[in-house]
Amino acid sequence: MSLKKTNWKNLIRELGSRLNGFYIDRFASENILVTSWRMVLFISILAVFVIYSAHKVDQKVVLINKLKVELKDLRSRHIEMRTNLMTLSKPTNIAEEVQKQGLLYSSDAPYKIVLKD
Repeated sequence: MSLKKTNWKNLIRELGSRLNGFYIDRFASENILVTSWRMVLFISILAVFVIYSAHKVDQKVVLINKLKVELKDLRSRHIEMRTNLMTLSKPTNIAEEVQKQGLLYSSDAPYKIVLKD
């Protein structure tokens, strides 16, 4: 069993040394930041744009929620005002209001005036 652990340790050590060698051969000698500054700049600008967009989306969500609350309030006020209007426009309520001003119901039926051309 110790032989297997030794083999695994050697395998991992060999893999690590090969990856280190690959890094030194490919990337460290060329200094990637200097050679690909355009790509780094593009990715940085893209990251800033993504963060800005996410912030704007969050602002819109907050605004939508605020408007939903305001819409509920306005709907309830509309229903309340409509109910009050229906109550005030009942014929009995109108008759009471005009009676206070001295007007009474007419005992005669209304008649139609016809004009000839």
